[in-house]
Amino acid sequence: MEGVVMESLAYLVVMLMMTVILGGPLAILLTMIKTKNIILIVLKRIIHGFIIGMSLIVGSMFLFNTQLPLRVHLIGLFGVAMAYIAIRREYFPDVRIIAPLLARFGLRRSSDSNQQHGPTLKWRRNGRSGGNDGHGPEGQH
Repeated sequence: MEGVVMESLAYLVVMLMMTVILGGPLAILLTMIKTKNIILIVLKRIIHGFIIGMSLIVGSMFLFNTQLPLRVHLIGLFGVAMAYIAIRREYFPDVRIIAPLLARFGLRRSSDSNQQHGPTLKWRRNGRSGGNDGHGPEGQH
């Protein structure tokens, strides 16, 4: 009887670990699905929210429990970070938090400087021209 209880406890721990480890990357993969169908968007967001919720709950439980070893804390941190990335990709794709903070300290990415050449400066994030690509003030034609 005691062996069965220990085996089921081990299965529970494995399920919790896999929820944290696979939840964030799976949610990030869900954000890559682009569709215009409202039913599929609602279904995708329900599944995405459930996966992110489970990953955040279990990941924060691993992260903030002081009785667990360092490896489990790192797994919890990974789960919370991946859930944050998945939430940002799905619901707030244009919000920038870290880049403006680093810019205040004088640290910029190389693509933010004006000395760059090539398509990274010509094209904006939304896929439209910035107007400086030789196609006139309208951008693409």
